[in-house]
Amino acid sequence: MTLHLEYMYQDPPCRPGEIPPALEGLSILSGGGDAHIYGKVMTPGRPPGERRPCAILLHGYPGYTSLFDIGQGLRRMGAVAVSISYRGCWGSEGQYTLSGIIEDAVAAAEWARTTETASKYGIDTDKMFFIGHSMGGFAAVNAMRRLPWICGAAVMAPYDFPSLFERGDEESLKELLIQGADVLRLSSMKDLYEDAQYCLHAEFGLRHAAEDLKDRNLYFIGAAKDDVAPAADMIGPLWRQLQLHETAAVQQFDMLEADHAFDETRLTVGAMIGQWMQAVLDKATS
Repeated sequence: MTLHLEYMYQDPPCRPGEIPPALEGLSILSGGGDAHIYGKVMTPGRPPGERRPCAILLHGYPGYTSLFDIGQGLRRMGAVAVSISYRGCWGSEGQYTLSGIIEDAVAAAEWARTTETASKYGIDTDKMFFIGHSMGGFAAVNAMRRLPWICGAAVMAPYDFPSLFERGDEESLKELLIQGADVLRLSSMKDLYEDAQYCLHAEFGLRHAAEDLKDRNLYFIGAAKDDVAPAADMIGPLWRQLQLHETAAVQQFDMLEADHAFDETRLTVGAMIGQWMQAVLDKATS
């Protein structure tokens, strides 16, 4: 299976007889079937019957920096890109919670893996990835811990908020939660903060994921100018544990001269993710 990395920066040709690229809205039940989460599916041009890798895109808190451009790049390279908005966020039903975004990521992956969805959109269910940014990186790591069939996860500047409790820096988390609350449907700020504490006690912090993910394909991308989720604090503890274990998995950690949103390097980070995905696919067939 080959991704066409050259199309990160240019439009692929539309070949006669192929199913053309398309974008469709989606609605998935999450939270035990109590709420619909909404999003979109971007499919690449492909020959009829061909299956392609799938990237599930998970945005941060509250989601001002979307991953739509990353998804478009991956779609041009030949992957199916699925983008969701978590419960209580950007029109999706239900209440927003920090533990809930993990459940929503799992729901999206399980939806994409169903026979009906995979057939409709040409998804190769053995080649499914999470791509997460900031709080979406936190969700990607924890959803991958629950789903052994996910092929890998690429996370950009993951926001490991449980580590803030462990370092005695709860005020930074409170400030961030307040800044994004206006665009979310919340039961209350008090409940959101208590859910963050639940995530701490449930060991959803990234440093607790090492045993579960030591032999899984992982790509961390840190931003050298990041003052929201510094890589040394948010990626470093997990990465150091992973480095102590010898594995055949494709595990990589790169840094870019960028801010938390990778504003200066969006094309670059998209290409890096595509290259890592291709390395994982090559490894699976070698």
